[in-house]
Amino acid sequence: MLQAEARLAARRQARAEAREIRMRELERQQKEIEENVDSVYDMYRDPTCRSARVAATVSSTRNTSLGGTNSYQSSRRSSEDSLEEGISLRDVRQELKEVEEKFRKAMIQTAQLDNEKSSLTYQVELLKDRLEDLEEAHSQLQREHREKCREHDQLKRATVKLKEDLEMYKAQLEERDRLIQEQGLMIVGDDQVSSEEEGNSVEDSSSNIPKRTPRRALVSVESAELLQTAGGGSLDVRLRKFAEEKSELLDQVRHLKLELEEERSRHKSDRQRGSSSVSLNGPDTELVDIQREANKQLGDYKFKLQKAEQDVSTLQANVARLESQVIRYKSASETAEKVEDELKVEKRKLQRELRESQARVEELETSNTHLQRRLDKLKNAKSALLKEL
Repeated sequence: MLQAEARLAARRQARAEAREIRMRELERQQKEIEENVDSVYDMYRDPTCRSARVAATVSSTRNTSLGGTNSYQSSRRSSEDSLEEGISLRDVRQELKEVEEKFRKAMIQTAQLDNEKSSLTYQVELLKDRLEDLEEAHSQLQREHREKCREHDQLKRATVKLKEDLEMYKAQLEERDRLIQEQGLMIVGDDQVSSEEEGNSVEDSSSNIPKRTPRRALVSVESAELLQTAGGGSLDVRLRKFAEEKSELLDQVRHLKLELEEERSRHKSDRQRGSSSVSLNGPDTELVDIQREANKQLGDYKFKLQKAEQDVSTLQANVARLESQVIRYKSASETAEKVEDELKVEKRKLQRELRESQARVEELETSNTHLQRRLDKLKNAKSALLKEL
C-alpha cells in the first residue's frame, strides 16, 4: 500500500515537472511567433520597403505593359500615356494598401489562432494528466474496495462461527442444568462473605485486583436443607460449624462416659460398704432405699448414655456421610466451577469478539458505501472528461 502511494506520488511529481517544461516551451514558442509577427508587420510598415515594393510593382506593371504594346509605345508618347500611367499607379497603391491591411489582419488572426492552439494544447495536456490521475485513483480505489470486501467476508465468517460457538455453549449450559435437575441435586454457593473476606475484597478493589469468584458445590436436596440449618455464611463456614458441633458432641460423650465411670465406681464402693454394714449390723431400711435410688439413677444414666451414644453414632454417621458427600461434591463443584469459569470467560471473549466484529462490519459497510460513492463520482468525472475530449 505504501509502495503504491509512493509510486503514485512520484508519477504525479514527474507529470507536474513535464507540465512545467511544456508550459515554458509553449511560452517560448508564443514569444517567438509574436516577435516574428511584429518584425514582419514593421517591415511592411517601413516606407523605404514600401517604396521599393511600389517601384517593383510599377516596374513590373510597366514591363508587362511595355512587353504587350512595345510597338505601340515606341510609336506614340503622348499625354494620354502619362495619364494612364498615373491612374494605374494610384490603383496599384490602393491595391497595395488593401493587400497590406489584409496581410496585417491575417497575421493578427494567425497569431491569435496560434495562441488559442497553444492554450488548447496546454488544456488538453492538463486534461490528459488529470485523466491519468483519475484512472490511477480509480484503480487504487478498486484495489482498496476489493481488500475491504475480502476483510468484510472474513469478518462475516468469523461472526457466524462465533454465533455458532455461543449457541453451542448455551446448549451445554442448558444440558448441565438439566442433568443437575434430573439427578436431584442443587448448586450451593457462597451466599454471604465473612468479615475477613469483605476486608480482602475492599483491599482488592482498592488495588484493582479482580474479585474472586464465589465457590459453589453440587449437593443433594437433604444436604442442602442440612446446610441451610447451619445458618448463613460461605460453604467453608458451614462445614466448620458442623465440625465444631461434632467436636462438641464428642466432648459431651467423653464427659458422659467419665461421669458414668465415676457413678459405677461410686456405686460399686457403696455396694461394698453396704454389704459390709449388712454383714455387721443386719439389714438397714435406709441403706436399701439408698441402693434403690442409686440403681434408679444408674438406670437413668445408662438410658441417657445409650441415647447419647445413639445420637453420637447417628451424628457421626451423618457427619461421615456429609463429609464424603462434601468431598465428592467439592471435587464435582470444583470441576463444574472450573468449567463454568472457562465457559464464562469464553462467553465474555466471544461476546467481545462479536461486538468488535459487528463494529468492524459496520465500519467496513460505511467505508464500502463511501468508496462506492467516490467510485461513482470518478466514473461520472471520467465520462464527462471523455465527452469534453
